[in-house]
Amino acid sequence: MAQGRVAFIGDADSVLGFRALGVETIVPSESEGAEEAFDRLVREGVSVIMITEDLMDELQEKIDGTVHMAVPSVVVLPGIRGTGRRGEQTIRELIIRAVGVDLMSEEPR
Repeated sequence: MAQGRVAFIGDADSVLGFRALGVETIVPSESEGAEEAFDRLVREGVSVIMITEDLMDELQEKIDGTVHMAVPSVVVLPGIRGTGRRGEQTIRELIIRAVGVDLMSEEPR
């Protein structure tokens, strides 16, 4: 198991800064697409998998399959092209899983 390992799947420009920090980065290609890379990282027990928002549609089913797993935690980040705030639900689910309460709820508790 790859405890503490962090990986980022995204376009070349978006992963650049993370690569400089020592994060494993994967730019999907014809030889290994985003789905294959995601599956491999899950099998290898990577703790945190970050993806760019533009990959959400392609990986949504795979992400949904990891929601109830201890690892990985999947974090959706805006890519170099900006944000569509599409990762909020994924972040919300991670918070609920971690603390048991929806801290992002706008309704009074």
